Amino acid sequence: MKINVFGSTISAMVCAGCLAETGNNVTLIGELHGDEAEPGLSKLLDSQISAKRLTVSDTLNSEAETHIIALGPDDCGEAKQIATLLKRHADPDSTIVVRSNFSIGIVDQIIDIAQLEYAINPDFASDGHQIASFTRPDRIIIGTHSKKIKDQLRRLYTPFNRNKDVIVEMSPASAELTKYATNAMLATRISLMNEMASIAENTGADIEEVRLGLGADKRIGRAYLYPGIGFGGDNFTRDLERIQRLLPHSSDNAGQSLLKSVITINDNQKELFFRKLWQHFDCNLEDKTIAIWGLGYKPNTTSVKSAASVALINAFAHQGCQLQLHDPFAMQESRKWIHKHLTPAEQRKVSFHEDMYAAAEGADALCVLIEYKAFWSPDIETLSEKMRSKIILDGRNLYNKPWLEDHEFTYYGVGR
Repeated sequence: MKINVFGSTISAMVCAGCLAETGNNVTLIGELHGDEAEPGLSKLLDSQISAKRLTVSDTLNSEAETHIIALGPDDCGEAKQIATLLKRHADPDSTIVVRSNFSIGIVDQIIDIAQLEYAINPDFASDGHQIASFTRPDRIIIGTHSKKIKDQLRRLYTPFNRNKDVIVEMSPASAELTKYATNAMLATRISLMNEMASIAENTGADIEEVRLGLGADKRIGRAYLYPGIGFGGDNFTRDLERIQRLLPHSSDNAGQSLLKSVITINDNQKELFFRKLWQHFDCNLEDKTIAIWGLGYKPNTTSVKSAASVALINAFAHQGCQLQLHDPFAMQESRKWIHKHLTPAEQRKVSFHEDMYAAAEGADALCVLIEYKAFWSPDIETLSEKMRSKIILDGRNLYNKPWLEDHEFTYYGVGR
């Protein structure tokens, strides 16, 4: 099949690479960049370009049978420009497949311009696992009223739909809402566990033991039951805010909605470690040196959007702390955020370190925010030697508390 994929996002690159790998003739109308944190993506793209099944261009293939839009969720203006381009140059029998998570109603505007049959095919993949999610999906949602597109996409996705049929057909409106509802559900589970973690600390319970008990219930399952320092990134926060605006408002509806509460809990959770250290140091953090491991909002991403790290950096910097930062991927984006949001005096107190132990040198406390494999089993003797005060704040409950206490560390987890 001849396919155009529009976008410079990781979603677009993964889609183009995976479809080319299964024998399709794919044109990616976008740029190859920002993929260094997505495992295997550079190799996939290079191999398909070498095999001449994938072409990267700024011009669409006018003979393409389908056009896949995989832009960023806020690139609505660009999507409408693409629709205009398709109106002028695309085969009138071709189709549009929208994988972008636009605001509800935007796809209708795009189709009004393009005047082509269409489907909404949401991308549910998470950063760091996008290729595996595309090639081994737990569901493929096809939202369309067109039998032609249903048959077309079933044929296109056959290589990824072999062990069992994971295709779910529905209306376009239902497909859009399913994407929003998925993120809202996962975000709600995370915030609920963070609320339970606060209760666990107050009652002497261990949230890790509670998590195991909850996850053993087949009605609940184990996914997204890990407490932590809040979720970040674009998807959860943006989708919660968008779906919140769709709720019917009534004067009889006192208080705030469940989704608004989820957002509030999450915002408060991001500053959990600031509050713990504020109490530990008797409300005086001035000139304390705080090391932070993990700056992205999750592993294997360069993005710091809505990450716990930026909330903590902002809070600590305003108290006059020295900050020593380390992350395998997100240092450049962190630098940009700091340059934009901190004063010049605060910026001078921030340093970046390629080595995780160098970041801990002379630190009064170490905040571990992301579950990178390198952070799971640190050299405790090296940390003991390098840190001024032996305090570890574990934002993902990676460490065995008695083990750290045996090495004379003060340990703060989440709900433990």
